[in-house]
Amino acid sequence: MIKKFTFYRISSYFLIIIAALFGFMSLFALLIALSNPALLLNVFVIVAVVIYSFSSFVFLVKGIDQQQRMKSGMQDLIKVNAYVAVLFVGMNIFQSVSILQNPAALSSAMNQFPAMQNTKSPLSPAFMLKMVKAIVWFMLFYSLVLGVHVSVTFRLLKQYAALFNKEQGGNDQV
Repeated sequence: MIKKFTFYRISSYFLIIIAALFGFMSLFALLIALSNPALLLNVFVIVAVVIYSFSSFVFLVKGIDQQQRMKSGMQDLIKVNAYVAVLFVGMNIFQSVSILQNPAALSSAMNQFPAMQNTKSPLSPAFMLKMVKAIVWFMLFYSLVLGVHVSVTFRLLKQYAALFNKEQGGNDQV
């Protein structure tokens, strides 16, 4: 059973670590978004990715590995947040490819960044450019892993659909 889901298992642990970081960051982002409602949609998308990561991890550990029955709503929770995660994947891939295809625009923006600040930045534009490129490459990798994970999760939800069926008068477990 473990060998069968090696990539899914590894990617689940990778996603859960990043989801913990995103979850922590989304708390601060929510505070900022409360003063700027235009950011609420972005926070919603990130929170949905975090919920997807945690709920699919619970499905892997408790449902697939331990063969425990799951609450019937868990399947819907995974699916709904997976659809939003697909939106997140699409947006990130599009943004990453756009940035990586036009490095001159990114260079120009990084050179203009210190001029926009009132104070002198301790970071050089060249260092900031390297950091932004590293973040863009990481987000591209993360998005690709998340996209493949969502695809595999949909197949596993169909394959293990019996775990979500309610028993007659039985108690569902998470």
